[in-house]
Formats: sequence, C-alpha cells, structure tokens
Amino acid sequence: MNKRHFLTRTAMAAVAAMSLAACSVLPESEPLSVYQLPAPQMQASPAAQSLPSLRINTPQAGFALSSPRMLVNPDGDQVSTYKGARWTDPVPALLREHLAKAFTQQVSATGITTDEHALRSDVHLGSDLRQFQVRYNGSSPRAVIELDARLINPNSRSVIAAQHFLVEQPLDNPQIAGVVSGFKLAADELAEQLIRWSTESLQGYEVK
Repeated sequence: MNKRHFLTRTAMAAVAAMSLAACSVLPESEPLSVYQLPAPQMQASPAAQSLPSLRINTPQAGFALSSPRMLVNPDGDQVSTYKGARWTDPVPALLREHLAKAFTQQVSATGITTDEHALRSDVHLGSDLRQFQVRYNGSSPRAVIELDARLINPNSRSVIAAQHFLVEQPLDNPQIAGVVSGFKLAADELAEQLIRWSTESLQGYEVK
C-alpha cells in the first residue's frame, strides 16, 4: 500500500468516526403532547337572542402569545413554557374559536361568524389579548386571561363600546391536565362576561 493510499484511507476513517460521534451527542427529539381547549358548555340565553349578527375577529396579541405554546409565569416578570406541551392552535385562534362556539350556543348558529369566513355581519367583536398564561400568587397557580374588547360598526369603523376583561381561575391541579381544565373554565367565564356585555351594549342598537 503506497503512502498516499494509506493517508486517504486514514482520513476517511477519521471522518466516519467523527460523524458517528456527532450522531451520538445529538439530543433526542422531545416528546410533544398537543392539547385542545375543551369546548364550552353554555345555556341558551333569551336576552342574547336579540343580538345583531356578530363577527368575532381573531384577537391581536404580542409575539409570546401568538404561538401555540403554553405559557407560565412562575415568578416576577419571567415567562416560561410548559415543556413538551402545546395547544392545537396559536392562542389567539384557540380563544377565537372558543368564543365563537360559546356565542353560537347562547345566540344562534346563523348569527355568529369569525374573520376566518369574512362574511358580512352587523357588528364586529375585536380585541387585544393581554394575558393567556398560568400565574403564581405565592404557591397558588391560576389560569389568567386578560382581554381588551371592542364592539365595532364595520361600516363606519367606529367603536360602539369597549371593555376590559380579566378572568382568573384557580387551578386544582398544577399539572398539564389541570392547566387545560383551568383554562377551559376561565375561557367559559370570559365568554359569559363577553356575551352579557355585548347584549347590554347592543340593546336597541340600529344597524346602519
């Protein structure tokens, strides 16, 4: 075997060894569990039947809240995520669908749409999502949803009414299953408040 051939085989063996070593130190992919937000269970509201047709727009949100990650604020201002868990959709879309289902259950299936369909409606419900995360108060975790909502005339683009909402639901179980259940209860409560406020704000409203 000549010297050049020996060096070539030696180099190839070294590269192969390095490749195997690199493969052995790569981290294994983390198991990921995907969770849906359980559907609301609302009772039909006679008062809400008077609502004009309503389009629920996807809430506007900052970068951290615009992903499907589950956020937790264990201490101070630092925001973390639950390892190996995420929602089925980005949080704004997740909340939009939950609210649309809740309004539909209390009003009617034909009077409620979302910006996914872009159908014509008498009033738009726009909002800014400020919080959708677990917060700890001492040792007591809570599912927190904070929303600034606006009822908008789509023709004039004027605000008919605006309201700030803050819902805090204590968690019976700080594990993921308890977190999902807590957010479901918090989202149901938010929907109840939004429907009641919308009904009161649009009472006697004339479509223009």
